Parts: sequence; C-alpha cells; structure tokens
Amino acid sequence: MKPRTKLEKLVTELSRKLPAITKEQEDWSKEHLFDHLAYKCKDELWCSECGGMWVDTSNSELGATVLGDKTECPYCHHQLDVKVSRKQKNREEAYMSILQVKDGFQVIRHILCWKNVRKETSPVYYDFTEVVQEWIREDGKRTIIARPINMGGNGFVYSSPLSIKGEYRCNPYNYYGDLYAIFGEIYPKKELLPELKKRGLNRRFPDVTPSKLIRDLLKGGNDTELCLKTGQISMLKHMYKNGFCQLRYKPSFNICNRNHYIIKDASMWEDYMSLLVYFGKDLRNAHYVCPRNLKVAHDRLLAKKDTREAKLRQERDRINAIREREKLIEDIAGFYERMKKFFGMKITDGNIVICPLESITQFYQEGKAMHHCVYKLEYYRRPECLILSAKDTDGNRLETIEVNLKTMDIIQSRAVCNGVSKYHDQIVKLVKKNMNLIRQKMIA
Repeated sequence: MKPRTKLEKLVTELSRKLPAITKEQEDWSKEHLFDHLAYKCKDELWCSECGGMWVDTSNSELGATVLGDKTECPYCHHQLDVKVSRKQKNREEAYMSILQVKDGFQVIRHILCWKNVRKETSPVYYDFTEVVQEWIREDGKRTIIARPINMGGNGFVYSSPLSIKGEYRCNPYNYYGDLYAIFGEIYPKKELLPELKKRGLNRRFPDVTPSKLIRDLLKGGNDTELCLKTGQISMLKHMYKNGFCQLRYKPSFNICNRNHYIIKDASMWEDYMSLLVYFGKDLRNAHYVCPRNLKVAHDRLLAKKDTREAKLRQERDRINAIREREKLIEDIAGFYERMKKFFGMKITDGNIVICPLESITQFYQEGKAMHHCVYKLEYYRRPECLILSAKDTDGNRLETIEVNLKTMDIIQSRAVCNGVSKYHDQIVKLVKKNMNLIRQKMIA
C-alpha cells in the first residue's frame, strides 16, 4: 500500500538507499545455508555444488555407503557428505537475515535464497530475492516493507515490488502468526543500534527470532535483557519458544545469577521448580534452586511425587470402596423395603414363567446374561420401576420386562442385546392380562 504517515514516507525513502546484496553475502549464503551433498546411486556420484558426475568404486565391496561418509568433488573440490539417493536434481530454499543500521533505524533484511542444481548440468542456479524489510525505531515501533503474500499465506509474490505493509496481529483467527518476523540464518557481519548494545545484545546473537528479540529489548524488556547480560541463553530461548517474555520464577532465577549458576536446560529447571513448589520447599534457598545435577534432582523429586500420589490414590480408592459398600447396603435395604411385597409372585401360562427380580445380585445376573443395562443403569434404585424376568419352562431367559408402577404400563420388554424374542407378543399379552395381580400386590 502507499505510504501515508511521515514515518512510512521516511522509511520508504530510506529503503531505496539501502545497498544491494553484495557478492560476499551471496557467497556466505551459498556456503552456510545449503547442504553440500554428493548423491550416490550404485557407483555413480554427482555433486550438488556443480552438478558434475563421476564414478567411484572404492565402496563397491561394501554394497552401500556408510552414513556420514565424506568425499571430495573432482571438479569443484568441495567437501561433500555422501547420501544414497536416486535424485537427479535438487531444489532448496532458505532465508538469510541481514542486520543493518540506517539513520537511527535497526533494519532487518530477509533474503530468500534459492538453489537449483541438476545432475550433469552446469552452472548451478542461485537466486537471491529480498522479501521483507523490518524497520525498527529506537522506541521499538516497527514499520514493514515487504512483497505481497499469497491469499493462502504460504508464500510471497516475487514478481511484485516491495511496499509498505500493515502489521499482522496475533489473534485466534490468524493461524499464521507474524508472517514478517522471519527466523532465518543471520549474516555474521551485523550492525546494531547503540541502545541494543547497551542492553546486552552483541555479535553473538542468540538462536531466537531476531525481530521479536530486538523489539522487546527496545521496548524495555527487563527479563530479556537480564538473560542476555547474565549469559542465561537457555532460559532466553525457552521464554521465546513458549511465547512469553517474562520469567516465571524470577526471585529464584536471580539467586541462580548471584551464585553464578548457569541453567543449561531451562525447561527441566522450570519443571524442577514446580516440583519444589509442590513439596513446599524454599524457592529462595540456593541449595534447592541451584542443584549440582539438575536431572538427578528433578528425577528424584518426580519419583517422590509419584510415590506420594500413589499413596493418596490408594487412600482415595479405599475411601471410595467404603462409600460404595455403604451405598450398596443402602440400595439393598431400600430395594427390599420397596419390592418385598412382590417377592414370590409368579405369572405363567404353562409355557412361560414371569417372576420379579428379588435382589441386586439377580439384577447383575440378568444384565450379564441378557447383555443389557438393567444393572449398570441401576434400575433397582428406581422406586416406580418393577423389573420382571420371563423364562421358559427349562429356565432359559427370554426377555426382561419393565413395568411402571404409577401408570401400570409396560415400558419395555427386551430380549438378548436389547432385541426382541419370538415370544415377545405372548409375554406382553401375559403381563397385561395379569396387571391386576401386580396392582393387588402393590396395594397389599
């Protein structure tokens, strides 16, 4: 879009004055951004640096190249890692980030580097396209100049020129995050604002997104500056990987710094600190927060926590078992009081015998034999529910019948797996015919 504010107009004008990518920068990217491989198929090898092909029989007796073997290209004399592959061509892309200072702005230039090589084709094709420029003022405000992005958010439109772009805000509907804060390999010759140097940033740039780090420092990110100046790079990386730039256990972290204790595994250290909190240990005691062997201390507390929670789980299971037993006793007593009037009742027509279930054990046996939910859904706890079991003269279960004692209707009659038996109509008719018997038992 067109520059509208004074800042955007100034940045656009300064962008035109930036120098082009130098040959030295291009040579560095060729050497450090791409893999240097010799692709091997049988006895033939070809170089990914010049495309040259040659025959090597030195490893033919082994039948395959050992992983990690190196060789030298006889044409360009590059040292190459040997990779067994049938590839005939190779196409790679990588980002190079160049840090420069221009009229009080910290400029981050992101260069997309392409490499295309084909077997027995010379020369290798390289391309260097500048896709994004981040202009960061001393107060941390960023202005972006970039090429347009495809609608899918998966690439730049390389044929379009660089122009002013708006900020991408991180929100639940922006799945791509900050598309312009590219994390590429940083060119070693860096130019930094004096303010950044004061805040601890130097030529040994930490392995984090440069745009985010620089803006946080210029905006006064005290925790980021503290990690840089104390050499706690593992903690700095951990903070940025988790998306927050604040220390979780800052008093304990300060004790580590006072005792010259470098945290080598920040993720494990934070987990260890949470274990100390769990056991109520003093987080301001160097004995705890600066362990000689972090992994041993972490694993010891974790095993101790597992043992404690196992005991607590065992105690909870014991209490739950007691409660279940008490509940079962109450259910048995309640069921007996409600249903004792129906005990001994029998409905039969000579071929089918229908009797009520007279105990919770019988509910369990009925549910298990018929593969339905009469026991699991605790039908014995329902005061208005009378459960009958229909069997043939040989004692084989046919169906389970539910009768509502308020409406005196048959709610359902289920065979095995909630199905319907061939005696279904006969069973329903028999129960309805004897509904007065059930009513008399209920009144008695």
